[in-house]
Amino acid sequence: MTKTKWILLMLGIMDLILIVIHYTDYILLFLKPTGYVIPMVINLVVLTVIGFRAKLPIPSNLPKVWTIAGLFIFIPILLVHGFMVGLRGYSYTKIDSPYDQPPLAIVYRDFTLGETTYYYDFYKTKFGFFGKQLEDQSFSMVVQGTDHPPGGADAESALGLGDEEWLTANSVRFYTWRGTEDIYLDASQASTETEETEETENMEEVIEQFMDKAEKKESGQTISVNGNTLTIRYDEAADQEWIDITNENGTGDIPAQQCSSIVRNEERGYYMLEECTHQWEYSLYPIDEKR
Repeated sequence: MTKTKWILLMLGIMDLILIVIHYTDYILLFLKPTGYVIPMVINLVVLTVIGFRAKLPIPSNLPKVWTIAGLFIFIPILLVHGFMVGLRGYSYTKIDSPYDQPPLAIVYRDFTLGETTYYYDFYKTKFGFFGKQLEDQSFSMVVQGTDHPPGGADAESALGLGDEEWLTANSVRFYTWRGTEDIYLDASQASTETEETEETENMEEVIEQFMDKAEKKESGQTISVNGNTLTIRYDEAADQEWIDITNENGTGDIPAQQCSSIVRNEERGYYMLEECTHQWEYSLYPIDEKR
């Protein structure tokens, strides 16, 4: 077998592997930020070199003609694909497990237009560069510009990267801007996910009941949401009610202060604390859109 045939064989094997990976839930992690730009460039360079160096009988210029025609077709495709990849702006990182197993890979991107939408996909890794997407674990969240903390925002801080907590060898908890998100590396933990969903629904019921008690001015009623303790206060002499926000050692995601009320904001997708001391409103807890 000639050297050229060996090169073509290796190129074909590479392309076949990428095609198989593309139609499964597996990815090569290092290719995610650039998509298929690198493999496409490799194909373009190799086939171009072979086409211009090929020596065939009559007509002798046929390989060059086909090569030039291929370039006119392939280069625009490459440019469009590269533009789309750059527009999406994928990035990825890995977090190490304390249980002596491969790390969890996170592929993320964000899109900003007045408000910022963050997208996250999670992959169980093998050999450090090969990943299988965790089914039904991807999520996104929308953060309004007014909700961004001082100093700006990025996808990693919105996820709470660096403050994550490994609950077990197969589950990790992220303390995101919209609340906690648990990611499971083992599909058998579906029952646990169901319990978490029920817990979320119960929390919404608790918040709704608390809102009703606040309207009835039931002073002293208390609930805890994401590390924040909310207490209803009512001054009979002034006929004025408010909600005290406190947390232990600053562990809550909302600074200690007073707010006027809690409202259910369907458009924002959150229960919102409004007319607060430090700023007009805070996102308290996400509304489950499936309910």
